[in-house]
Amino acid sequence: MKKILMCYGKTEFTPGRYLEDGFRSIGHEVDVIQTTIDFGVINQNDFLGVIFVESPSKTLVRVKNINLARIPILFWIHHGENRLKTNIYLSKMYNPDLILLAHSLHLAKNFPAPVKFFPFAMSTDIFNCSQNFSERKIDIAFVGSKNPSFYKNRALALSRINKLFGRKYRLSLGKKIFLKALRDEYCNSKIVINYSADRIKSLNMRIFEGIGCGSLVITDYVPGLENIFQENEHCVIFKNQQDLISKINYYLKNPSQAELIAQKGKMHLLRHHTYEHRAMEVINIMSDLYFKKKNFIQPRNFCDC
Repeated sequence: MKKILMCYGKTEFTPGRYLEDGFRSIGHEVDVIQTTIDFGVINQNDFLGVIFVESPSKTLVRVKNINLARIPILFWIHHGENRLKTNIYLSKMYNPDLILLAHSLHLAKNFPAPVKFFPFAMSTDIFNCSQNFSERKIDIAFVGSKNPSFYKNRALALSRINKLFGRKYRLSLGKKIFLKALRDEYCNSKIVINYSADRIKSLNMRIFEGIGCGSLVITDYVPGLENIFQENEHCVIFKNQQDLISKINYYLKNPSQAELIAQKGKMHLLRHHTYEHRAMEVINIMSDLYFKKKNFIQPRNFCDC
């Protein structure tokens, strides 16, 4: 079995790390490069393909001798308008056969290669728990920024939630925690709020993390949501702040219905949207590209980026 080559700045809580775990979980060996990949040096016969993963918190992976690449190259992008210029630059440098977009498919026309929707997923070894819904100590939780420069509507909504529900219910709004601490927070929460940025609406990781932990996720609509989740079956969607308040109030008073949606959402992820599922999808894509290239290797253009 050929190995998978991943090129990205690895941290504990990036989607690249979760996808890497997914490859290993389905039995594929993975080599990781975090600095520079030289296609004139690596033994390409060892690999089914290479996937570059956007890693804005780390130094970008550089490329040498891209014109010598004989294996499929993919590039997984996690951000939209806020990093569009950088990701177009990286796309030219990595010269991928296929670009994978976690969201923001309306930007596809800006990239120099074919684009495929490839969203985030459930990390089964982290954001996955079986805490009894009725025993959870937090009624409403939100984890994330409240910076009014980007999240004015979110900040106003959370302030209103605190004012209306803070005396009667147990709230946890605005913590900055990651990985296992974040998992523990969601595993102990009945309702998790997701409220996207004011100007950039994207299918973020919070939705998968909250649902994976068995919480009822109440979220605003973001493009692509309907391609993965069914409203009122896997999560609840609010239209505006008043609708958000009304739905929080309803599900706090009807916990059995909240629990049912939370359970269905989690089972939906486990059946269709884990990082093992995403890893297998990448394997299938690479396999298809690999055998197409096997008898016809077209020289790649070189980008001196």
